[in-house]
Amino acid sequence: MSYPMSINKNASAPVLFLSHGSPMRLIEPSAATEFLSELPQQLPEIKGIVVISPHWQTAKLSYTSSEQLNPIYDFYGFPPQLSKIPYSVKNPRWLQQTLINQLGQQGLAQDKRGLDHGAWSLLYFMYPKADIPTIGLSLPRDYTPLDLYQLGQQLAPLRQQGILILASGMATHNLSRLNQSGIRQTWADEFVLWLQEKVATQDIDSLINYRTLAPNAATAHPTDEHLLPLFIALGAAQHETSTLLHDSWEFGTANNSCWGWS
Repeated sequence: MSYPMSINKNASAPVLFLSHGSPMRLIEPSAATEFLSELPQQLPEIKGIVVISPHWQTAKLSYTSSEQLNPIYDFYGFPPQLSKIPYSVKNPRWLQQTLINQLGQQGLAQDKRGLDHGAWSLLYFMYPKADIPTIGLSLPRDYTPLDLYQLGQQLAPLRQQGILILASGMATHNLSRLNQSGIRQTWADEFVLWLQEKVATQDIDSLINYRTLAPNAATAHPTDEHLLPLFIALGAAQHETSTLLHDSWEFGTANNSCWGWS
């Protein structure tokens, strides 16, 4: 199910947390792909995108320094046509320098990589013409949820320049508990309801401590990289009211909750 986002078209660029789902959505239409295709119609003019994917973890905070970002087909066991889908977007020097200036060169490292599927599979539906300049920002492995929240706060001023902060992840991510029958699991429902409530009420402290406070947290996220980008989004949102933009499920346990802040 998708919901409209209330946006002032003259306001600064929004913040998004989007669940990227299975790579199969690239060739199988769904409620999630329809939502992503229609989402840009609700957004103001975007001049650039900073995208954070759970599939790019690094020792140091890093950014993509190639001026053309090509797709990384970082998935296995899927139909071969998935690895032939093109998506290439510009990463101009002005966008790189804007990000560097904003973060104050705090030990930022460069990486010539492209965009992994956690990033480009979203942009493929949102901006199929690949005409919005885009830069990737990594997830440092030693950053806590609080560290990432504070990183989001540092990124927030970019919004005033028309730069969208796009955090990619999943509301739940346990590949060992996927259910081919699609039957919903209680543990996943309970975690998602808790997560949606805490985001809606801006309960940042509970969210940062979700690992000990949320029901079934370790089952919903055996490893937490797919939820960590949410904390960057929360920091960049600067306590603005969230909108639950989309809520759907894949394989019974993989939840596609998506939020926007504007």
